Formats: sequence, C-alpha cells, structure tokens
Amino acid sequence: MNRFLLVATLATLALTVVFTSPTLADETFVRLTTGQGDILLQMKTDVAPRHVENFLRLGTSGFYDGTYFHRVIPGFMIQGGDPNTRNKDKADDGQGGPSWEDVLPAEDFARLEAVRLMLDQRGYGGLPPSAGIKAEFNSESHTRGTVSMARSQSPDSGGSQFFITVAHTAHLDGKYTIFGKVVTGMDVADAIVSSERDRQDNPLQPVHVTGFNVIDGVAGLTADEAEAWRLFSKPAIIEDAAD
Repeated sequence: MNRFLLVATLATLALTVVFTSPTLADETFVRLTTGQGDILLQMKTDVAPRHVENFLRLGTSGFYDGTYFHRVIPGFMIQGGDPNTRNKDKADDGQGGPSWEDVLPAEDFARLEAVRLMLDQRGYGGLPPSAGIKAEFNSESHTRGTVSMARSQSPDSGGSQFFITVAHTAHLDGKYTIFGKVVTGMDVADAIVSSERDRQDNPLQPVHVTGFNVIDGVAGLTADEAEAWRLFSKPAIIEDAAD
C-alpha cells in the first residue's frame, strides 16, 4: 500500500471511529424558543431513537411553531406540543396530534393513502386518523428537567405532545418514554409552570413556542450553553476536581 493510500485509509478509519462514537449520540440538542426564553434540550437518542427522530422531524417541519404549553401543574410538569392549541378553542387542547402526513416522507404517505383507499373500497374501517409512535420505555428516571412523551391510555399513543418535569416524578418511570433532558432553561420552565391557570390547568396567558433549532454537536452551542453542557454531562469529573 502506498503512503498516500495508507494515510487516506487511516483518515477514513479515524472518521468512522469519531462518527460512531457513543458519546455523539448525546450531543444532539434542540433549542426550543418560547415567549419566556430559550430551553436547551439534550436528545437521548441512545434510549429512545424513534421518539427523538419523530420529535426532530416534527420540529424542523414547523409543526410546533405557534403551539403553547396548554397544561401547567406546579410541582409536576408543563405539557405542550398539541397543534390544537393554535386555535382559539381551549376545549380541544390536549386532544391533538400529528397526522400521518406530518410524520411520513411523501412517498410513504402516498403508499399509505393507497392502502387506505383499498381498505375503504373493500368496506374496512381503515387506519387511525392520527399517527402514534410505539413506546420506548427505558431505564431513565423522571428527575427534574426530564423531557418525556405524553400519551393517552395506550402505551403506543404518543404523537407530538411532550412534557417537561419541574420536579422528580419517579412514579412515571417505565410508563412514559423519556427522550430528552433540559440542559439550560429550567428557569423558563419554572416561569411557565407558575403561570396563572384555570381549573383545567390551562394557562390564562399562554406561552407559545416560537422556534425549534436542532443543534448537531457542541460546536453549535453558544459559549454559555457549551459551559452548561460541560457541567451537565461531566458531574463526576467536576466532583473529583473539587475534591
């Protein structure tokens, strides 16, 4: 093997090692912009890859823009992600989710529509109108700042609605799919959960989502976010250094 080919091969191997490193799975972030400020979320691709993919697909398509946190319970959590919150009728808040067109590539959606038409022509009821994602229960715990998928009774009924815990809620562990964690912005979540609300826990002055920015790797973080991530992701090293 000549020297140039050897160097090129080693470089390729090095890139392969870097891009398959398990630590990179922890370095996908979402900067969720709200009317109260930014919340930086770390995506837990390693434990809930389908949920992360679903969340990123919806977010980058603009699905969450204009929605608001429709359920706020102090000492518990804030819940958002319902497209129904874009209308003025609060009665249907908490009941919405993504359509199949929202979650599928165009070619797959066309195939689905063909199957739906075939079932209809044969007299069958067809497929559910809303898309649901299968649960990915994992060993993560619902500590303060956990991002988890909201759902109805069925474990596989999650779609677009998610919640962020503002306290440790271990009774949810193994029942809801955890797919992220707040790195910065818990002060924003605390402000949202403290909003004045009605008897249905719907805030009187809604806090809307105004931006959804996916950040691939630490290099895309601001200096303050990068420092927060360093402290967040390396607690053991920091404690050792302090000793």
